[in-house]
Amino acid sequence: MQVLSKTKEFEISTVVVSGTRNLFKAALSRSLLGVTYKKFSRRKGKFFANRVHNEIVMEGVFDCLYESLLSTLRNVSDLDIKTKLKPEWDENGKLLSVSDLAVSVYMKVGELKIQKLQVIDSIDSIKIDLFFSEIDARSRKLRNDLPKIIEEIGKQRIEFAEHDFLSPKGQQMAQAYGITTVPTVLINAENPILDPDENQLRQEIEKAFQARVEPTGIEFIPDSLLKPNVKVLSQINAR
Repeated sequence: MQVLSKTKEFEISTVVVSGTRNLFKAALSRSLLGVTYKKFSRRKGKFFANRVHNEIVMEGVFDCLYESLLSTLRNVSDLDIKTKLKPEWDENGKLLSVSDLAVSVYMKVGELKIQKLQVIDSIDSIKIDLFFSEIDARSRKLRNDLPKIIEEIGKQRIEFAEHDFLSPKGQQMAQAYGITTVPTVLINAENPILDPDENQLRQEIEKAFQARVEPTGIEFIPDSLLKPNVKVLSQINAR
């Protein structure tokens, strides 16, 4: 009776690396031979007997891919590359074939630079404004819940004010902040929160006390090779 050999195959991929020959080869080797070792090294003697064979196969795969890229692009050292492939091994980790190869080529468009990210320490106090209406059930509930939340978080750190939406003064304040519906909560006079539930309100208040990061010197610089690389790609499409 013929015994069918057991084989394994699945898709693997490299990390994105520079298109220089050495880096591309190293990434492919780490993926192909590294996965092979991880999956089959428990076979010990039988696995290590296939080591030279697998290294030769890897060399062949690399040469085929790289030469194919160069025949089309002529120069890939200024580009980035990621490779997907599906190796097939026998039960002892011997590479039998590699299928479904796909090499993605990435062109650097530019570089985003930020001079500094300044950490702003958490603030000591905040201001909360509640816009409500006595004839609105949700407003009445929020007027009851909000002081309790403030008490739990620390009322000594929070300046709290209520504004009756239907009163002349409340209307004036609502117009100043662009409030059109109730109940609405303002924290530090920004980002109106419309009819928040207790969890959302608690999260927003706690967030207002947290440290934040503010950037300075933001600049996007187009890559100097962008135009030459675009020209190369246009020539390929024109063939």
